[in-house]
Amino acid sequence: MHDVTVIGAGPAGCAAAVQCRRLGLNVILVDTSGKAGGLVREARLIENYPGLEKPLAGPVFANRLISFVSAHDLQIRCFHADSIVLSEGVFEISGTGETIRSRLVIVTVGTVPKDFSIKINGDVIIHRSVLELKQKPPKRTVIVGGGEAALDYALNLSDAGSSVSVLVRSSRLKATGDLRKEIKRRSAVKILYNTVPVTASSSEGIIHLEVESSGRRISLETDAVLAAVGREPRLPRITNDFVHDRGNVRTSIQGLYISGDASLGSLGQAAIASGQGIQAALYALEFLKAGKGES
Repeated sequence: MHDVTVIGAGPAGCAAAVQCRRLGLNVILVDTSGKAGGLVREARLIENYPGLEKPLAGPVFANRLISFVSAHDLQIRCFHADSIVLSEGVFEISGTGETIRSRLVIVTVGTVPKDFSIKINGDVIIHRSVLELKQKPPKRTVIVGGGEAALDYALNLSDAGSSVSVLVRSSRLKATGDLRKEIKRRSAVKILYNTVPVTASSSEGIIHLEVESSGRRISLETDAVLAAVGREPRLPRITNDFVHDRGNVRTSIQGLYISGDASLGSLGQAAIASGQGIQAALYALEFLKAGKGES
């Protein structure tokens, strides 16, 4: 029996678990991958996290999270949580071949890509993670989407030597600020507005992507297609009556908290996720003290 189970080892989960440990709570930290980082690993640069002297590449920042957790005598157990049930005041988290029992649960599972599909003829893969492509950068890449993730992926692959075309459904980018300015300075990145993919086929290792652009059909040749069309939480199945307002840490179930991108419902900032993780830990202590009649 644990005081707190933290599900997910991204910035929110690591912050929550360490804060729980610092508060003297018996905490366990689990993650499907068994390692810290979460979606941070895909980031080109972490630039606005307080205390950083200079921007850090996503994988470097993730390694710092591993060191942060280890320094507080915490380990990350490889465990995929399928369901959460509250029974007689105890949470039962069922998953990878076992059930974890806990007085409280902090869910920080992040987000997953929204569904995306087009008509495909032949052997064409629509990638959903930039990590798959960075290992062996393609010469040419088409990215679908106009938000922050799409532009971050474009810069990431451009840094690796790939020529990138970004397909934006509307007449403007969703991303704003410095990221938008930087993408427009990149000669290796081309943005096609009012453009959506229709079909994809492959021939001799080359992908032929048919798109509708400003009312006309054109064909693009590329070596890889990466879709960045939004993300959404995919929480473990919660069998009790459950209500959660987007952005809140507390839920309708006492003792169950949601932090980070899983709470925000989209791709967020590492600093916000960390803050929500710490907030959840403080709520957890408050709840446990109230249950023991402490003031």
